[in-house]
Amino acid sequence: MNNIHRTILALLTLVLVGFHVAAESSEKPNFVFILADDLTYNLLGCYGGVDAETPRIDELASEGMRFTRAYAAMAMCAPFRAELYTGLYPVRNGVAWNHSSAKLGTKSVCHYLEEQGYRVGLSGKKHASPESTFPFEVLKGFPAGEGVREFMTRDSDQPYCLFICSNNAHAAWTTGDPSRFDPDTVSLNPLQFDTPAIREVMTRYLAEVEDFDRETGEILDLLAGLEQEDDTLVMLSSEQGWALGFAKWSNWDLGVHTGLIARWPGKIEAGSVSNALVQMADVLPTFLEATGTKEGEEMFDGISFYRHLRGEDQPLRKFVYGVHNNVPEGNPYPIRSIRNEQFHYLLNLNPDTSYHEKHVMLMDSRLTWWPELKKAEAKGDPEAIALLKKYHKRPAEELYRVDEDIYEMNNLASNPEYVKVKEALREELKRWMEEQGDTGAAMDDFAVHAENRQK
Repeated sequence: MNNIHRTILALLTLVLVGFHVAAESSEKPNFVFILADDLTYNLLGCYGGVDAETPRIDELASEGMRFTRAYAAMAMCAPFRAELYTGLYPVRNGVAWNHSSAKLGTKSVCHYLEEQGYRVGLSGKKHASPESTFPFEVLKGFPAGEGVREFMTRDSDQPYCLFICSNNAHAAWTTGDPSRFDPDTVSLNPLQFDTPAIREVMTRYLAEVEDFDRETGEILDLLAGLEQEDDTLVMLSSEQGWALGFAKWSNWDLGVHTGLIARWPGKIEAGSVSNALVQMADVLPTFLEATGTKEGEEMFDGISFYRHLRGEDQPLRKFVYGVHNNVPEGNPYPIRSIRNEQFHYLLNLNPDTSYHEKHVMLMDSRLTWWPELKKAEAKGDPEAIALLKKYHKRPAEELYRVDEDIYEMNNLASNPEYVKVKEALREELKRWMEEQGDTGAAMDDFAVHAENRQK
């Protein structure tokens, strides 16, 4: 081969490599993550809800994969978001209390995806600080207005990641149409004390569940109108459970369990259901693998479930983990938890202390459920007394068969039949805490929280 031929071959190679790189770049998907606020997952139709109508979310689930065992490490707004955005658990990212900030120097989805050539935006509720960790391009036009449309269409050659974060269904429940619901017939779960006032609150809460479905529909319609559906991995999460007791601000399943749906036409099998255990920390590594990179996976607590989305029989997690620190919302009440496919174990690190009645959730008159319980307790109602005891005075250990007892009414921690299960989960939980640098009860301290906010 002479020099001319070699030169031509080299030029052709460069051209082909260039085309290959361009093709790889064009194959990077867009990401749209739709996030609710305090929406209890099993009120959505696709998760068995029977009161609120959620046709657009149910449609999304029918077009993609619905996860039945998705979890947050902490059932509070800021920690939930920090875990989602950083791929790290609360103690490692620093947001181990509500209204707290990430440790300085912590990187987030903004940095990791920008390194992959993405622009990263957010519309709606942010609740994430400091700016150096979460430098989202903040967009106007929630949920699918002009600012969001401009972001999606700004540059067809550059992929984007967009978080669209609702305030539905966070108190004080002012959107949607409560008149659609008959308070006498709305469903209550076993953890709800049945009074007219609580039923009235449920009509307003359910109205916001439906309003979140409307918002979801607007976003999906915008993607369809822009003909971006096939190029976009859409995920939707219900966030943590409601603030109406036994959910948000707790480690019980109703709080840390989140609805999670993923749709990517041609890549994710329509109508598929996954029973795999996943955590919010897993989303960022999944996004990164979807871009074609797995670099830096060791920096995350999260584990990519990208291949699982694509239908591979991929082993994922054996456990998901939970953290609760009560300050600054109320008195110190530290909790840690772990669950596998069947069992949920909770370790209350200060069981001699009552969950304080001056907690922000219990003092908020809009929430209704606590004063209704207290009034019934004063009248000697045994059901109210039992619910108050469960919430207010918790044992050192709780163990539930969550595959059978989703509302965790039957504590098996003292049952001899489950001693080995309890001990194995306790040991794994303690191992995880040590790995995270979690000092346990010592973390739930006003001084520690104040010091963290200054870092």
